[in-house]
Amino acid sequence: MAVLHDYSKRPMPLAPRILVCLASEQIMQNTLPALRLRPAHVVIAASDAEPARKGADQVGQVLHDAGWPAGAVRIVENAPDHDLASVARYARELAADLQRRHPGLPIDLNASGGTKVMSFGFLGAFAGLGDAWYCDVRHGLLEHLGGAASLTLPADMLRLTDALQMQGYRVVADPTWDIDFASAAAARADLTDLLAREAPQLNGFFGYVNRLTRAALPQTRPDGSLTRPFRREVIAERQLFRSNHELARLFEQSAIWQWDADRCFVFADEAAARYAGGGWLEEWTWLTLARMQADGVIPDGYWGTNVRIGAGCGMPEMAGNELDAALVWRNQLLVLECKTGVQISTEGGSQAILNRLDSLRRHVGGALGETWLLTARRLQQGPGCAARERARAYRIRLIEPEQLVHLRTEVCEWMGVDGQPSTASTLGTAVGTDGSD
Repeated sequence: MAVLHDYSKRPMPLAPRILVCLASEQIMQNTLPALRLRPAHVVIAASDAEPARKGADQVGQVLHDAGWPAGAVRIVENAPDHDLASVARYARELAADLQRRHPGLPIDLNASGGTKVMSFGFLGAFAGLGDAWYCDVRHGLLEHLGGAASLTLPADMLRLTDALQMQGYRVVADPTWDIDFASAAAARADLTDLLAREAPQLNGFFGYVNRLTRAALPQTRPDGSLTRPFRREVIAERQLFRSNHELARLFEQSAIWQWDADRCFVFADEAAARYAGGGWLEEWTWLTLARMQADGVIPDGYWGTNVRIGAGCGMPEMAGNELDAALVWRNQLLVLECKTGVQISTEGGSQAILNRLDSLRRHVGGALGETWLLTARRLQQGPGCAARERARAYRIRLIEPEQLVHLRTEVCEWMGVDGQPSTASTLGTAVGTDGSD
């Protein structure tokens, strides 16, 4: 594994240079070059267009939070975004002003943002004053526009909180390493592993257990008020698990429920009922990512589960502002949503789920973000499946029952790593235990 560097938070010396950026709604393309080059002064030229003004404010906030002192990041307004002659004149005046303010300092240009006309006009005005760059986030490169060697954008530049902040969102709560949850998940890891491994054969089992737990879990009104408390004891309508008797006993051995092998179920608590009703898939995702951290594949702070986010910097609040799981690598965000209920295979249910994920992809993930939907329900094959067609239209990848057991491999391929442990480690180490038997 490569040595990790926390570019966004670690105090690092600032280079005696100026970096001029062209504001746009693509925040990554302006923040990553600044984090990589660490210039002592950052100047953001913003047009009067609202996306540009908002983008300039976001970049300024991110850089201040990353350690740039007050006054080191400056926004200059009223930059023309059309008419090459006007753009060139504005850029020449800005270049002259910066030379007067900071005599002798090189002035670099990040030409990644703004409009194409702005890029052309600024490139001409700043020629010979410093280096000119273009940020290629997808390929992890800072391209030198003068023909010199490009710079790499290290895969670990941004932590999860940094990536969300760049899209205008803040982490409200991150229970990823809550000790009670982590301990419970580790204790029933064998059962969770089994469910992920056997998911292709358990479609009916999952469906019936989901219905069972819906009768136990609290019900709320749209305004959030409680209409029915948690019911610990639930009576099944018919004999359950005729073909899954052994699996049902494993649930009992894992302290999820007690049952009489017929109709009466007593859940250990509300958390146990949520696990049985689909929470196991979220735990499978947590186990997968936690094991990857324990094996040295993912650094701590680059992923999270059940992460609650809130909007900042004028971004819109979203319904259902919780990420089942999220991972940032190569400065790109992967969001994973987990569903085990039948709603994903219905027209109305799939539409609601995929509409929300599309909103997450666009607002939270950014232009290069990716969203996966993990489902334990087998979907209809062929062009008649509404969920498949809508997922394809929204560019949402489906991870279906047959693929769940291979989730680690899928994530490693997305990261571009082989996924092999760098050192001997255990999940017990990751959750703060000694890993002993």
